Amino acid sequence: MSNRPRRTPATVIFDLDGVLLRGDAFGLFLRRVAFAGARLPLGVVLLVLLAPVVAIPASRPWAARWISRIGLLGRSAEQVRAELERFGADLGKEPERVIAPGLRMIRAHLGAGDRVIVVTACEHTLARAVLDTIGLAEVELVASHIHGPRLIVHNYGATKVVQLAAQGVLPPWRIAYSDSLSDLPILDAAQQAVLVDATARQIARARRLLGARLATETWAGNRPSGKR
Repeated sequence: MSNRPRRTPATVIFDLDGVLLRGDAFGLFLRRVAFAGARLPLGVVLLVLLAPVVAIPASRPWAARWISRIGLLGRSAEQVRAELERFGADLGKEPERVIAPGLRMIRAHLGAGDRVIVVTACEHTLARAVLDTIGLAEVELVASHIHGPRLIVHNYGATKVVQLAAQGVLPPWRIAYSDSLSDLPILDAAQQAVLVDATARQIARARRLLGARLATETWAGNRPSGKR
């Protein structure tokens, strides 16, 4: 029997949308299910009016709460959960939806014995169904939460660090992967930060904060559905 000490698992953080999955999963759910066929005409009008607010980072948590509430109005918590589970499973089976390099990378980390956590602004039930469907049932998840039409926790920006701390996961983590500058708090708390499919402007901004800790990956073609 070997007396060699066991390796402490390194914590590795992955975003979901734009890193493992093409598009904005919850945005797709709202468009395809919540607002399908203009079921709520007034809601659609309000959604259009709120859309420009989503472009302002500081206003996104507020806008996300109202967009979710409008889209899911009239549904019970049980109905919403069932629809999210069904949609997530279907989404994970869509051809070309999974970003193959991201999936290979997360499996490489799992194979190396790392503790892998997907930390996403996507809703928890939906994200869990996607991960289970694409073969990542063993991966931990920290995500947003809704109850019926109400968004209870929007796991966005610095809230991701707070939510991780609530699960006992404290910085620094070994590596963090994201495609969005909204995740700079997560990236800044990593020993190595990886920005996926970033523009030159995004890289320059991230480099000012992260310096030599920043690496980039080109996984290509992961934004066909307009991630927010």
